[in-house]
Amino acid sequence: MSQKTAVSSTTAVSSQTGNKQKTADATIINFSEYQPGSGQYTVKMTITDNYLRIDDSMNAKGFILFDRQKKIIYSVSDDNQQIVQINNQPVTIPSPIELKLSEKKLPVQKDAPLIEGKSSEHHQFYVNEKLCYEMISVPGLMPDAVTAMQNFKQVLAGQQADTLRVIPADLQEGCDLSQNTFYPKRYLQKGFPVMEKGLSQDQNLPEGDKLSAVDGISYSRVLINYTQAPVSVSLFKLPDYETLPLN
Repeated sequence: MSQKTAVSSTTAVSSQTGNKQKTADATIINFSEYQPGSGQYTVKMTITDNYLRIDDSMNAKGFILFDRQKKIIYSVSDDNQQIVQINNQPVTIPSPIELKLSEKKLPVQKDAPLIEGKSSEHHQFYVNEKLCYEMISVPGLMPDAVTAMQNFKQVLAGQQADTLRVIPADLQEGCDLSQNTFYPKRYLQKGFPVMEKGLSQDQNLPEGDKLSAVDGISYSRVLINYTQAPVSVSLFKLPDYETLPLN
């Protein structure tokens, strides 16, 4: 590993007792996120071959579980003792407005640290000539985690497409449609995101705007750290709550 590595990882070791597996090898990723109205909070992703579990400090009484094999999302609420289930379904409707996609690759700082010997890239993403999203990503870093995140977003996009049927086209916004429904994997195709931000719908910053800018941010996420370690398989068991399918 390069001496410039900013984030380190440890080797995973799984254990079993008898024939019953009690732990699973996992990638554990911690982010710091920000949203207007919610402020700063932490998000933890625990990813195995079969599951992606998401916990955050803002909604401590519950969690999100994504079954990677069945492609089903479960949103668990301990307060209501309910589980909202989102099944995988394709996005079959066209966009209600035209979406012209473009992007720009910007130079990164020469002294930017390497992560596991890999260099980062800075990308900006536009829809209808409006800057919607930008990120610093590391191609080749944790590819399985990136795949899990992409498939999670794709299942959410199928559910989002259902809601569009009842929303008038003049109330739709290009950045939101692109990111959340019609091109949900677009950003993650550049690699693992270590820094990212979305811009509010009424904010149109010029090309070359720096990622550190705060005005107009509707969402931001920064990688804190990650590791590989065994975790209890009980993390991926759903509680015995009422299940409410959304689709």
